[in-house]
Amino acid sequence: MLAKTNVQAVAAFTSTFDHRQVVEACAAKGVHVMLSYPQAQGIIQASWNWPFNRKDMEVYGRTGYVLVPDKNRLRVRRGTGGEAEAPVPALTAPNNDPLSYLAAVVRGDIRPSGRSSLEVNLIVTEILDAARESAQTGKRVSRP
Repeated sequence: MLAKTNVQAVAAFTSTFDHRQVVEACAAKGVHVMLSYPQAQGIIQASWNWPFNRKDMEVYGRTGYVLVPDKNRLRVRRGTGGEAEAPVPALTAPNNDPLSYLAAVVRGDIRPSGRSSLEVNLIVTEILDAARESAQTGKRVSRP
């Protein structure tokens, strides 16, 4: 569903629960972004402020969830059943390393696709631009 629809609006906000000095000092790097889709919402909590590599993800639906605590594990719960954990298959070369991937693209061995595609990166750039505008104005930014 989300892969076939565009983001309708973006709202960026900074944390206000922390001390004012910390919020003011980190606001430029600690912006959270809320995305509105026709039938879903997404919240991006930017990780560039963490002192370590953190690339986790949580997706919640009406009847279950998918948690990705790290790049090697996937935890899934469907309906009223319990949570199940599964290993995530390792990526194969050149997808397992960003520099190897770039080298393969430059050599013409592969074409950028998936999350590295021009289409995806244009959408990401539009979202980041709208998030920047929302953070500056304090208002929700609608997208066509």
